[in-house]
Amino acid sequence: MALNITKRYIYLLFLGAVILTVFSFLNSWLISFTIFLIYNGVCFLLLMIDYFTSPGKEVFEISRWGNNHLSIYEKEEIAFMVYYKGYKKTRVEMKDEIPDFHFKTDKKVIKAELLPHSKTKLTYLVTPTKRGAFLFGKLHVRYEGNWKLCKKAFIVDLSLEYKVYPNMKNLRKYRMTGLNNHQWKQGQKHLKMLGKGTSFESLREYVPGDEYRKINWKATARGDKPIINQYEPEKDQHVYFFIDTGRPMSYSIRGYNKLDIVVNTALILSDVVNQNGDLSGLLLFNTEVDNMIAPGKGIEHRNKILETLYHIQHTNYTSNYEEAFYYFKRRERHRSIIFFFTDFDSFEEAEMMFKVLSVITRNNLVVIALMKDEQVEQIASSDIKSELDLYNKGVALELMDERKKIIRLLNQKGVFCLESTPEKMELATVNKYIQIKNKLIF
Repeated sequence: MALNITKRYIYLLFLGAVILTVFSFLNSWLISFTIFLIYNGVCFLLLMIDYFTSPGKEVFEISRWGNNHLSIYEKEEIAFMVYYKGYKKTRVEMKDEIPDFHFKTDKKVIKAELLPHSKTKLTYLVTPTKRGAFLFGKLHVRYEGNWKLCKKAFIVDLSLEYKVYPNMKNLRKYRMTGLNNHQWKQGQKHLKMLGKGTSFESLREYVPGDEYRKINWKATARGDKPIINQYEPEKDQHVYFFIDTGRPMSYSIRGYNKLDIVVNTALILSDVVNQNGDLSGLLLFNTEVDNMIAPGKGIEHRNKILETLYHIQHTNYTSNYEEAFYYFKRRERHRSIIFFFTDFDSFEEAEMMFKVLSVITRNNLVVIALMKDEQVEQIASSDIKSELDLYNKGVALELMDERKKIIRLLNQKGVFCLESTPEKMELATVNKYIQIKNKLIF
């Protein structure tokens, strides 16, 4: 077991140096030095007594505590349960072996005071920045001796694999809010699912503002007051999420990995779709189709989508839209709503998709979700102070013009374009889904 000295012991040695200085003025240097050696010998003896009489690591029982499932970009708690069996309170310091690069932490060392025969939960926070499985390794522990002259150190192997999933906290947040009569926090937009649709739901009394075409004349005649039909959107509609895992998703915007944002959004939207009685499906593709999950709902189906999204990674290859669209057409016969997550580096790249877009737009409603890069907009609107600024602004304006042209052509082909910042992508897609269901544009 390793030995470390404390500040108290250093102060004790410093006192010896002061004594040596004082005695050197009052007595001969030899006598003073002899006293100094004796003093330091006594200090070292006290240090050894403190080390060997203080309890060993057997007075500690330490285990990892809590869930090993983490959510990306969320502050998550890593916890330990410490059972201290000693007879005197002690101060303890613990340092966990955290995987490099992919975790930000609020503190490197956990410090706490442990009471005799007590159980204490010690925690620190990490923020994962990458999906996947990561091994948290050994725990390095130091604690004070009985006289607080030394710190004894030991290592306990608490290796455990933590899995970083898409943002589960946001998933729970959206599930709790529900879809009916919910006022979304961002935008304060009041959204109702009930009252528009094609499936008859119930009758109710007319109120000012209701559409006249919904009046049920037979019920009105019987009740001698205006009665209207109330409808609800159709259930069991197929809603697919196409995720392009190619080069457009390999970039980051202000620290957010685009593919991670898309994965979180697809998971959230899948849950909302299922809550509303529709069926969610998934198609992942790059140079070829990597996976396709048929539409479904329920806990087992949601977990299947979650596990599939947990594993995907981006590539630097150009995606094959033709392969993906025809693959989908061969396997799906229902008219579906498709949320298509992709992006375009250039107009030429978008043209590759335009050539085969009709394969999926002919019988389906398609929403293409694009992620807005605000940095480009800032450069385009910035003041010019140098030749470099002029060049950068010109490139930014050209990129923005190309993007507007792409969106305009998509709209002409009957495709809805949704452009959002990374932070608002989840909310934007949920709102678009609700808008589609409400307005019966499908």
